[in-house]
Amino acid sequence: MSPTKFRGTVAALAAVALLAACTPSDSDPDSTRKEAATSQASPHPVFRIADVDDADPADSAASGSTAEATSSPSSTATAQPIGEVVKTGAEVDLEPGRRISFSVEGAELTGISFSDADHPRMSADPGVFLDASGTSLDPESDDEAKAGSSTPVESPSAESTSTPTEGSSEDDSDEISAPPESAQWISEYDLVADSTYELTATATTPDGQEHEFTSAVKVTDTDASAMAVRTVLSDDQTVGVAAPIILTFASTVSKKYRDDVERRLSVEVADEDGKERTVEGSWAWLPDDPQSRLHFRPKEYWPAHSKVSVDAPLKNVPTAKSRVGGNDLTIDFEIGREQIVEASAKTHRMVVTREGKEIMNFPTSLGSPQAPSYNGIHVVMSKHPNYTMTSERWDYETPTQWAVRIHNNGEFVHAAPWSTGAQGSRNVSHGCINLSTARAKEYYDTAIYGDPVVIKGSSVDLSTKASDISDWVYDWDEWKKLSALD
Repeated sequence: MSPTKFRGTVAALAAVALLAACTPSDSDPDSTRKEAATSQASPHPVFRIADVDDADPADSAASGSTAEATSSPSSTATAQPIGEVVKTGAEVDLEPGRRISFSVEGAELTGISFSDADHPRMSADPGVFLDASGTSLDPESDDEAKAGSSTPVESPSAESTSTPTEGSSEDDSDEISAPPESAQWISEYDLVADSTYELTATATTPDGQEHEFTSAVKVTDTDASAMAVRTVLSDDQTVGVAAPIILTFASTVSKKYRDDVERRLSVEVADEDGKERTVEGSWAWLPDDPQSRLHFRPKEYWPAHSKVSVDAPLKNVPTAKSRVGGNDLTIDFEIGREQIVEASAKTHRMVVTREGKEIMNFPTSLGSPQAPSYNGIHVVMSKHPNYTMTSERWDYETPTQWAVRIHNNGEFVHAAPWSTGAQGSRNVSHGCINLSTARAKEYYDTAIYGDPVVIKGSSVDLSTKASDISDWVYDWDEWKKLSALD
């Protein structure tokens, strides 16, 4: 080949190369790089578990008890690994009173379930998701993740309903879908001492492969002092449609731990044949007196002829600094017939309906203008065939018969033979509902704990601070705000 032809050939090849470099291609360079990266199997994800403090979840990400040094959650740098590497199927021991952190390296966390193995009626812990920098992900993403799970939707909901639980689905899976870019999950509630939890998770590697993780998380025992919890209801008791579920504690439950306590409680309702009934209701922390009081009431009265089952697994649940719940508690009781009393200070009549039908309509005398009865929904609290009424304010001590207490402020429905002349026309009592002896006995024989007694037409209203049972004085929105999960 002559030198001239050689140079021509080189020039032609160079032109072809230049033309190829300048000609648009259907392939995207970024796509080509991704295809090259995924042509090889991505590494197996690394799973880590730690117990962390119960501060803000983003801050907790930097303070795991087994963690290495981490960057600030607000930093744009990637957070350092937290906790020890754990292989799927392995058991992990953690400390009580803290929270669990589960993180994934080399993959995106796509779903997780963390549930109390000993108490299957409890929903899984919804937790909080963080990205690789330790920053909490958008709350809206969390809401969307919870919406498809069997855990309460509303963070979780302060409203608790019986079967199925408010905000839950009937899906058997407790797994919560993680928002995009999740790398870490931190439980929302503290770990309960001497408990075993089941942790399952899924993570997706860059090659699209899904990896599953399981672990039994065992929480060690505690030397914290026990705080007993009790209830005024008893198993197999039949109550009225306005009866609240009342839990009382031996001491004060710190506000910091009230969500931990409340989220473990479940209320289930069934009809007489055992068929599930859905009843909207909510727990509420009433003012300490001086011990803490936690009540549950439905939005409306309980459906008559129902069976109610309450589960309160509170043993070892944190309740205060160096205090934990002292016992688990369950109650199975029944809602009886619907009997409602309405007494009017204007018409001077007391009307009793049962299942919507009038069964009594008695003349009565309510509180005088100087000592008026209180408008609002009262609840039958106790019954006494003989009861001595006393009042320092009005300076009297009077024996009565067939007394039905409806409030702790001194209001009763009772026999008052001395006021029969005024019954049906004038209000002359010191706040009670007066009836003749025969009529008082007739009503007394039908009354049960939890029956609603509604007073109308008076000049004053019930206060939410004046009774052990002021549950129905709150309107529904006010009541829900008393929940620690609101």
